[in-house]
Amino acid sequence: MPSSRNWSRGAPVAASSQDAARAPHPQRLLATLLLTLTFTSALLAVAPNFASVTPAGGQRGTTVVLTLRGDRLADVQEIFFYDAGLAVESITETAERVVKARVRIAADCRLGEHALRLRTASGLSSLRLFYVGPLPSLDEKENNDTAAKAQPVPLGTTVHGIILAEDTDWFSVTARAGQRLSVEIEGARLGRTMFDPILTIRDAAGKIMATADDSPLLGHDGFASLLVPADGNYTIQVRDVVYAGNGHAYRLHIGTFPRPAAVFPLGGRPGEILAATFLGDPAGDFTQTLRLPEKAGARHGVIAERDGTAPSPNWVRVSDLPAVRDVKPASTAAQAPLLNQPAPFAFDGVLATKGEAAFLRFTAKKDQHLDFTIFARRLGSPLDSVLTVLGPKGNSLGSNDDSAGQPDSTVRVRIPEDGAYTVKIADQLGRSGPLHTFRLEIAEVRPALVLSVPDTARYDYETRKSPAVARGNRFAVLLNIARDGFNQDLRLAFDGLPPGITATSDLVPANLTSTIVLFEAAADAPIGGGLVRPRVIPAAANEAAPESRFRHNVEWVRIQNDTVYVRSEVDRMAAAVVEELPFKIAITEPKVPLVQGGEMALPITVERAAGFDEPITLKMILNPSGVSSQPEVVIPKGATSAIYKLNATARADIRTARIAVIGGAPVKGGTAFASSQLATLDVAAPFVIGKIDFTKVERGATARVVCTLDQKVPFEGTALARLIGLPDEVTAQPVEITKDSKQAVFELVTTAKAPLGLRKTLACSVTLMQGGEPIPHILAPGSMLRIDPPRAKPAAVAATKE
Repeated sequence: MPSSRNWSRGAPVAASSQDAARAPHPQRLLATLLLTLTFTSALLAVAPNFASVTPAGGQRGTTVVLTLRGDRLADVQEIFFYDAGLAVESITETAERVVKARVRIAADCRLGEHALRLRTASGLSSLRLFYVGPLPSLDEKENNDTAAKAQPVPLGTTVHGIILAEDTDWFSVTARAGQRLSVEIEGARLGRTMFDPILTIRDAAGKIMATADDSPLLGHDGFASLLVPADGNYTIQVRDVVYAGNGHAYRLHIGTFPRPAAVFPLGGRPGEILAATFLGDPAGDFTQTLRLPEKAGARHGVIAERDGTAPSPNWVRVSDLPAVRDVKPASTAAQAPLLNQPAPFAFDGVLATKGEAAFLRFTAKKDQHLDFTIFARRLGSPLDSVLTVLGPKGNSLGSNDDSAGQPDSTVRVRIPEDGAYTVKIADQLGRSGPLHTFRLEIAEVRPALVLSVPDTARYDYETRKSPAVARGNRFAVLLNIARDGFNQDLRLAFDGLPPGITATSDLVPANLTSTIVLFEAAADAPIGGGLVRPRVIPAAANEAAPESRFRHNVEWVRIQNDTVYVRSEVDRMAAAVVEELPFKIAITEPKVPLVQGGEMALPITVERAAGFDEPITLKMILNPSGVSSQPEVVIPKGATSAIYKLNATARADIRTARIAVIGGAPVKGGTAFASSQLATLDVAAPFVIGKIDFTKVERGATARVVCTLDQKVPFEGTALARLIGLPDEVTAQPVEITKDSKQAVFELVTTAKAPLGLRKTLACSVTLMQGGEPIPHILAPGSMLRIDPPRAKPAAVAATKE
């Protein structure tokens, strides 16, 4: 967990991330402990494989030529950027493996990470990252692997470089006494490889002035900033912390720019003009006036500007809560100040004294339902918070360390009575310092929903998550709905759908957290695409819409113990109309229900274009609650149908559900996907239930097995009942039953080789007919049959026979 980072104001030593809190270095030489996820795209429709973008970033206010590499790129038509400020002027070159494009970066483009995708005529690519900075760039020039061969670069430069195995890159700059020298690297953040960079600044004599590794602000990237003690040349060394290298790309910012480690306060209200103090700069703390966005959001990047521009942001919150800032918390609960502002509110503070906690008191009303949330680590603070909420009598109402996969704390409390309450904020390891800023938000619990498309396989964050809908075809996705305080029926809307695409989803009942969304493209839909924002709308017209957002996470790199090393998130779904596919899938709508405890053979058909005979692999998008299915079914090469088997448990939800299958087939060197329609599946109570009493039989003998029937719904004609789950060397002939039958009686025959012992696998299979369609039932599953050894004949009987 992160520790405090040493810093000093105006001193000729580093204000670096050397001492920052950091996880233990991964032992990447042990391949079995390492998972590096740099994705390829066996993805959507016949997706382009977008492997990399070069350069990895550019200067705002300029036009850059991007080289996009991968496979199946010859028909690229569009580049999607998820944020404003980047515009494609032209795609200048297209080939199967390389595309070049001129991209204009606006002068006011947001600094830092930007996500992009490619759209071709046949599919959508996976996500990739591009970084925007304030400085002009140049390329690293080999051979610069020693201090003597250090590459001279001017201050105010971003270097694009590559680290190879056992490689070190050296750069030299000339600086004046008292001048700020700052370096920052974007390496791990590029999301390409398992790269853990370390930076070292040395003077002309080779003395180490600063070293920077991980940092709370930048994660596994580091920065260092110092005041130069004397005129002269200084070197900057870049390497991997364990000298690993596999073409690790990086962007190294070198200049006189400010690089504060923290900002205070950590938030404000929408539209507020905030006097923010940047902390940890070697030239001293400084205050900068910032205007916050007009809309509340999870976090907002603010850029430090004094004698230059920081290459990446510090982070603050933007929320609607009134802020309390001019109160100093106490170190004990007894001395905690009582705030004038009752809940809800936000409090900005600093945990400055080592080993001590911060205590605050506030008033709240009975039955207020409040979320207590610390924002620290996710905003770049080194604080690893522990949050405790205390009642009026000092009793704990809740405590939390880490929450939602990150080391910030959240506690939810229903206020039991009017009165004064206390919150305690501490560091998990008792650390503190002037950079240990935090924001405590106490907010009324509001209904909120997060929408997402689940991963289709472990470590696969892209496949079938962005609908690439072929003309005249369909593409179904599973949408998960994480509900927080909204337990009502809901509907879905999709803003920004490309022309020619429609999205269909049913009413989502209050008890469900997943639903199928079917995207369909008209046969004459124009080939094109866009970024779509799914959202929740109320089921009834007179209800207020709950807060909802869409989230697509990409975990670029994982390390030992399955820990996420680098992650990105985007807030919209890519969708596109693509070229026609040579197949179309349909479910033959079932005319009878799937009954609890029963099974169904669901026919799937495929319509093939002339000359297309590839096998098609089918997967069920979502099974209704209590229903299971085969993991996948293959329509063989040249075949036009297959059977998908469904099974319902005895407790399956009785309801009318919607189902769909998606099929993938080899097309043009990739995998193309299309789905069926939304078909209706009724899950119903069984027409007949049964009970089989415990049965025992001697090996080699016969016995009667009686299944007692309880008929619930009359059925047509006769039905054939079979005993299933019998061991080897045991048989029973099927018997016929009618709607009036009370029992199904079977003659059980065992051979001399029948296995001895107890079996709990016996059941009765009954297939009823309705409207000419079969309705399979499984009655009394798990019934018991015991096969005993033959009893010895009595001695008197044996003598008589002799």
